[in-house]
Amino acid sequence: MINEKELSLNKILNKILLLEEEISSIITTYYIETPLNINGRIIQMSLFDLMQSIIYDYKHIVLKEFHKEYD
Repeated sequence: MINEKELSLNKILNKILLLEEEISSIITTYYIETPLNINGRIIQMSLFDLMQSIIYDYKHIVLKEFHKEYD
């Protein structure tokens, strides 16, 4: 069971990384800060920073909690 969950979580991370790669190759303004509406708040942030934040949170919250659960 642990291996199935871990495999699934890693597949999600790989899809996030693939999405980030595709977005960066398509959108020319990927690294330019723009106003983004996040949870009802307008924040100056680039799409790159947003994607890096999602990847960081996934690695350090989701995966870390998963591994804690089975230690």
